Amino acid sequence: MTDHTSALPEPIHEALALHQKATVHYRTLRERLVSLGDRLEKHRKTAAAATAQSELAGNAWRAKFHAADGELTKEIRDLKREELDARELAEEYGNLVAELEPEFGLMQLDTAAAFLDAEQHRESTHDLYARHCLDSAAAALLALPEGQAILSALARYQPTMRRELAQHPAYEPDARAPTQQQIREALEHRQGQVLNDLVQKATADPLELQNDPIWQQLEPEALGDHELPKEQIGSHLNRSHRRQELEAQLSQRKQPADVA
Repeated sequence: MTDHTSALPEPIHEALALHQKATVHYRTLRERLVSLGDRLEKHRKTAAAATAQSELAGNAWRAKFHAADGELTKEIRDLKREELDARELAEEYGNLVAELEPEFGLMQLDTAAAFLDAEQHRESTHDLYARHCLDSAAAALLALPEGQAILSALARYQPTMRRELAQHPAYEPDARAPTQQQIREALEHRQGQVLNDLVQKATADPLELQNDPIWQQLEPEALGDHELPKEQIGSHLNRSHRRQELEAQLSQRKQPADVA
């Protein structure tokens, strides 16, 4: 498809700009979330490694202590010191994890809200652009001789649709306006079914997507590992309650430092 962005209607230009702005904001928050999540994961792994090292050193010196019948050798004292140092290190990294977890949770909520906003803009822009593409393609197609032939064939098919409608048990033609309106609506619905059947037959085989940069821009965003899954984002009210809980935890964690 040729580049026709400059020829797009103004509402689509505005929708694309808003979608781009929302997407940039979401991606910025997502990058911060990934950075914070990586820090959190690193601290968790370090705490786990230090805990494992402490347990290993503790088991080692106790075994040697019993084997030496209670003699406190330099090797045993070194292992005992190693156990305590590793345990303290694990505790401190655990404290870092506890400090970062509320902040990470809040960042998850911010990123989820930005994702929902970007997704809403993406969907509305998708709908506008899809209708624009459909209208433009239909106008171009129907202007061709083949398109004029389709319109002529549909016009000739109108009496057939009326006869099909007349065979319906609920069909009661008279001069009343409401009934005539219902008849017209029924004919339009039937014509839509006919056109839909034709489209379905024509697209029975997969179509090769055209290289349209706007459609590429409107591809859905894939949620990362650190983000809340869609099914866990919840309602705005649930997110507000969760935010209050996390902010309270964060405030409690910061109080000792503030007092000092």
